[in-house]
Amino acid sequence: MCWLGLIMELDVCIKGRRSVRSYTDEPVSKEQVEAVLEAGVWAPTAMQREPCRFIVIENKELIKYVSDETKPLAKQRFPTYAKHLSTEDDVICYNAPVLILVCTEKDKFADNNLADSVLATQNMFLKAYELGLGTCYMGFVSLLKSKPDVLKKIGVPDNYEMMVPLILGHPKTKQEAGKRKKPNILKWIK
Repeated sequence: MCWLGLIMELDVCIKGRRSVRSYTDEPVSKEQVEAVLEAGVWAPTAMQREPCRFIVIENKELIKYVSDETKPLAKQRFPTYAKHLSTEDDVICYNAPVLILVCTEKDKFADNNLADSVLATQNMFLKAYELGLGTCYMGFVSLLKSKPDVLKKIGVPDNYEMMVPLILGHPKTKQEAGKRKKPNILKWIK
């Protein structure tokens, strides 16, 4: 259900959903997490392989560990963010109560697996918004792919790859509709 207690129209979800970087302390219910994951598995997949698997982390210390392990990698890779990342504050996962890792097996379908994971994540974002929850893609957390010891500690099996990390929680403020540019069409071939 959306903010108004009604099922949202697709355009409202698409245009209203924003990346949320400020969350309340209110826990996300198991039913809400399951509904978000369920939306993910309904995304289209290449060859109907349905490769996405999920790791749900609600342990605050483990989420903080992910943030702390990510900061030095992000500072090294993106020096312009070094000052922003040089804090004890959680500027990676933003104190969100839930971190979800969309994972797939390491196999010959790597390109498809990434696309499938992104499609699943978009469905998850839209479902979360419909439920009144906030989400954010955690691009910096993807840098942990270079740290097998960290991946192991956060539950990623050796034969799996973390494809898309995202956070989930109750936003501190109502999500306001943003603005986007008109589609930039390179060519329209008839």
